[in-house]
Amino acid sequence: MDAHEEAHAARLAAAAPRKAVAAEIPRLAALLAAAFAADPVMRWGFREGAGLAGALNAYFTYALTRQCAQHDAMFVAPGFQAASVWLPPSGLSSLSIPAWRMALMLPTLLKITGFSRLGRAAALGEAMEKHHPPEPPHWYLFFFGVDPAMQGKGVGSAILEATLARIDAEGMPAHLDNSNPRNTRLYERHGFRVVTEYRARKDAPPIWGMWRDARRA
Repeated sequence: MDAHEEAHAARLAAAAPRKAVAAEIPRLAALLAAAFAADPVMRWGFREGAGLAGALNAYFTYALTRQCAQHDAMFVAPGFQAASVWLPPSGLSSLSIPAWRMALMLPTLLKITGFSRLGRAAALGEAMEKHHPPEPPHWYLFFFGVDPAMQGKGVGSAILEATLARIDAEGMPAHLDNSNPRNTRLYERHGFRVVTEYRARKDAPPIWGMWRDARRA
């Protein structure tokens, strides 16, 4: 099988994703850490240099375990080549972390940011919560990532289309926060449009809030 045939096979596989289970979170976190290694916002808010990979892995492990797993919407392509992780309308409260929980997760936060970037991470969380649309009820694309070796081969588009079809079947809108300008056109091709642009702080990279109106499958 040549490279073209392999890419085609990967796209077909990604078009039929399955749900990941809690026991697979370490593998899913590793995939997302690799996919987000060059993300401008992650590189601004998390540990620098050699510590970034471990910080990303710690972050995704925590978020997937504490905020996502219970909602049963962590979709993966075969071989963990791509992932599309969603929060349903009933799960959007998971995005808000109360002060008492922030205090409990301080050791994890320090693994992610170190002392020097703890303030950046806090500002990022506050900005994302502030700019998240409260209404109407919608699905939220919490994490979307593709194995770097498979990027540019249509795998991400295939899994995104497949998971959006599930949302369309419910007649629900969708929202995401795009922290990498390279992904904007991909999201636009799937019906999202930019509705807001914001920064966690003046020195932070921009984030684009993107909305997709409800459709009927």
